[in-house]
Amino acid sequence: MLFSDVRSEAASMELQILKGRAEFTFSESDTWTPAYSEQKFLEGDSIRTSNNTRASLEFLGGNMIFLNENSEIYISELEEKSSGKKVLSLELRQGEIWAHASGDAFANDDKSKFIVETERVRVHVRGTIFDLSTRGPQDTLRLVKGSVDVDVFNDPDKENFTNVSVGVGQKLVASNASRDELVGGKDVLEIIDTDFIHSEWHLQNLERFAPQEATQIRRRIEVAAPSANASNEAIPTSTELESPKILSPQEGARIAAVQDSVKIEGTAPLKAVQIVVNGYTLTRFQPGDRKWAYFGATKFGTLLPGENTYSVIAISRDGKKSPPAEIKVFYEGEGADLPAESDEIVSTIDEFKTPVITRPTIIDEGEPYQTSSDIVTITGLVDPKTNAVEINGFRLKKFQPGQTEFSYIANARYGNMSEGENTYEITAFGPDGKMATKTITVVYSPINLDSE
Repeated sequence: MLFSDVRSEAASMELQILKGRAEFTFSESDTWTPAYSEQKFLEGDSIRTSNNTRASLEFLGGNMIFLNENSEIYISELEEKSSGKKVLSLELRQGEIWAHASGDAFANDDKSKFIVETERVRVHVRGTIFDLSTRGPQDTLRLVKGSVDVDVFNDPDKENFTNVSVGVGQKLVASNASRDELVGGKDVLEIIDTDFIHSEWHLQNLERFAPQEATQIRRRIEVAAPSANASNEAIPTSTELESPKILSPQEGARIAAVQDSVKIEGTAPLKAVQIVVNGYTLTRFQPGDRKWAYFGATKFGTLLPGENTYSVIAISRDGKKSPPAEIKVFYEGEGADLPAESDEIVSTIDEFKTPVITRPTIIDEGEPYQTSSDIVTITGLVDPKTNAVEINGFRLKKFQPGQTEFSYIANARYGNMSEGENTYEITAFGPDGKMATKTITVVYSPINLDSE
């Protein structure tokens, strides 16, 4: 059996595969098996990611770890007691993790603990954001927020170690050379490298917990390299490339004065390799992505009091530029010329948009998705006015009104996917009885490795 009857889910880590594929072994098994989103893992389990993969694990009340590609972790301890005690101890056996842990959950006391261990270090985590990687002959810890104490092992038995307190914005590289320097009483801490702060790996993870901070970093990157944005102006517009779609906010939306940013998000045409908003190329968008997002912020002058217009274009690999998609929002910040109550800005778009599939990736619209995997995760985007989503009549329980993303697992073992052609009808339900439907076809061709 794959699942033991005595396995409990009282304290578990929930997996989300954000990109690529992952595998796992349970404590009572030494066989690696394909993992799927929303799968739960317990003490004694291991998870590893493949090439070009990004995954997350949520644990103990909203804390989260992201796994980079070619990474493997082992859950050595995981418990949550009625007294409030929370314990998580991990082994990072290879690769890289990025973690967000609450200070309320893991305070500097004996009640709870969060530890990550490699061959060279043991990290004692408090409320913090940090990144830890183990590659070749060294481990690297970067502390973005909060505080950690690190035991740098002096021998392979891990019995003797030197403790180092790492501060915000500092980096610790653990290697044979740095260990000798520590033993000699030298300071081995460095400033976090800019390449890491500007990396997509860090920014994508940071946006989950500090979107405004991530936006500021992205804007600094864009301002420092304006030439690529300016070159887009010379590209002629072509109707052969479809315009991007804007899903939220609604046209004419009002942004309260207490806010200092607005998130504009939507979907890209299949052939897009760049998305440009008001002349700025989105650094997070990668060729093949279906979803894009842009933050207008007061700090950078991209969200001003009064009416703001955002123009979004797509650029294809062969140099074509799409007609723009535009949206206007009204920011009620200081200095805005507020309209009279009777002239209040409201949405002028009554359209209820059709769902968009973001995963699996289908190159040609209408073509089926071919797979030999017995698990297929279907994700997508729906109109912000959506109240519920159904797939083949099954209502998604985790989807809440106002969300724009949905996820569904087709699993041959569950009976909702069978060999051959499978059709999945995604139906979004909006206000006033509105409905919008999108269909995707999955052709499942399992590989039979059994010999006759």
